[in-house]
Amino acid sequence: MKPLQNQHVLTVRREATFRLWLLNLVFAVVLGANYLWHVPDVEGIKMWLFALPALVSSAMMLTIVPWAVFWFASRFVSSTRTLGWLQCAFWTCFQVALFADTRVFNMFGYHFNSQVLNLMFVRGSEDAIHLGWQVYTSIGVGLATVIGFQLWNWRRAVRRAELLRVAGDKPVLARPWIVWGLVLLPAVFLEKSIYAQAELTRDRQITHLARIFPLYARLPVEDLASQFGVDVERPPQIEIEGFELDYPHALPAVAPDGPRPNVIVLMIDCLRADRLTSEYTPNLTRFAASSRVFEDHVSGGNSTRFGIFSMMYGLYGSYWFSVLNDERSPVLIDTLDELGYEFGIFGSASMDYPEMRATVWSGIDDDVHDDFGKGEPWQRDELAADAVIEWLDSIEDDDEPFFGFMLFDSPHQTYSFPPDQTPFTPYAPELDYMSMTQNEGPESDMLEAVENRYNNAVWHVDTVAGRVLTALEKSPRFANTVVVITGDHGEEFRECGFFGHTSAFTPEQVRVPFVMRGPGIEPGSETRPTSHLDFAPTVLEMLGANPAGRESWSLGENMFSPPTDRRRVVSAWNELGVWTPEGILRVPLSLFEFNVQLFDYRWQLVLDDRQALENEAETLERLGAECSRFLGQ
Repeated sequence: MKPLQNQHVLTVRREATFRLWLLNLVFAVVLGANYLWHVPDVEGIKMWLFALPALVSSAMMLTIVPWAVFWFASRFVSSTRTLGWLQCAFWTCFQVALFADTRVFNMFGYHFNSQVLNLMFVRGSEDAIHLGWQVYTSIGVGLATVIGFQLWNWRRAVRRAELLRVAGDKPVLARPWIVWGLVLLPAVFLEKSIYAQAELTRDRQITHLARIFPLYARLPVEDLASQFGVDVERPPQIEIEGFELDYPHALPAVAPDGPRPNVIVLMIDCLRADRLTSEYTPNLTRFAASSRVFEDHVSGGNSTRFGIFSMMYGLYGSYWFSVLNDERSPVLIDTLDELGYEFGIFGSASMDYPEMRATVWSGIDDDVHDDFGKGEPWQRDELAADAVIEWLDSIEDDDEPFFGFMLFDSPHQTYSFPPDQTPFTPYAPELDYMSMTQNEGPESDMLEAVENRYNNAVWHVDTVAGRVLTALEKSPRFANTVVVITGDHGEEFRECGFFGHTSAFTPEQVRVPFVMRGPGIEPGSETRPTSHLDFAPTVLEMLGANPAGRESWSLGENMFSPPTDRRRVVSAWNELGVWTPEGILRVPLSLFEFNVQLFDYRWQLVLDDRQALENEAETLERLGAECSRFLGQ
């Protein structure tokens, strides 16, 4: 591609490109003002002295590279019209994506990241997300409106630049040094100065507030200060060593003459711990009355991916990506396979998303059944339950032990249930995500209606799961079957400021019921703290595995003898949470964030966290070692 020869045309293009960038910078600031709803209401103006210039600075950081690319490309693109279309198309997508990010942040408290991209592009994710016509209509109208606005402004900028060049004049606002010198650079200097001072003094309000801006450019203040001989108090961090999966170190030694009970897990998506009552789940509650109920139980994560992963592997979610890369099946499944167990894995939603076929079920893919049509989730749950019952009948006279797993999907958003089964009213006829993500949050009556929609879905799945339990109880093999009822994670309805799951490690998002019934299991309540990580070692030790070898393949405990003073770890996409007596430690695993934070159990940031973090220094050191245990060089 040859560079443009006409200097006049090049100058016009670059002035128009600068004007269009300036317009989109202002546009980004206006859209980004949505993030300011998350500035806490505290006395004084320091928060706003940081937040307002940080908004301008962040918008500039997000837009300056595209502007530089287009400024450089203006010399090489042959047509001014083509250059304009390219810019307008890009800026339209940018602004719509930025608006979408503000909605995502309002609901989940995080920005577009690789987790969101994973949801968008992995096969099978269509079963996990149903945005509704309001969202798609808003996207379509937004794209059409913004690109029309962009094209109009590009043409106007080109005409204006041509007129000014002919006249040999230039207005003040078009002079780059005015924009940079009076607005942008002062904004950057002010917010970076405040942030640097906050980092050095451990001002948690400011450093936490920076997270509301997407891709916030954090200065390495501590490293710079250390180079100048300033003694800096560094907040605690964890170090994970190794990158190649080294799992397991050794396989569990299972006694050859040990018991071989059947095992079946009924896992219900999004089932909160407080829904195990006769009001919401009468069939499950009836079954639990003669079972062992683990009253203080948490999932291993705040999403399906990490809930199932932690339960089947007995590992933290930090190992997910390494396991996925190697497609390494869990020791639990491998051992059961070696012992001659027959498998039946059923999911009313696709097991391709999350990538369970490539991880948990990678060694038994032929035994996975998740094709139950394109109906509503409640309909697929019913079909999947029929398939489970049929599978149980088919192996009823077989002497081989079996392992069954069923994932019910009805209580997952958008909360699916038959139209004639609505014991909880008023309920929302559908989920309106645009209203749910408005800046001030949904109205209380709307939130109540949404939660009742969830309750109706839970009621329905209880009916479906009840059919499976009845079939099991009538089976002659029931006496030798361990039955587990649990959820993969919970679901929040703004109790701590979030909607749904994946956003935080709050009790509503990670506490789930855990019911276990079977041979040798004493009915009653277990009040000591347990976790999904404990399931795999517990099952294998019930089969005669030596507990002394547990640490060579698992990070969990035996559920029947858990330590009373325990720190439980839950996982999210790029962070871990540690439940401690003093609160929940949020431990980032991102390349862009390092410092550990402490939240209370209502997910309010603890500002004076020095003593608590000192008390948990050993916990963090142990966490780093456990996250590295099954990694090698």
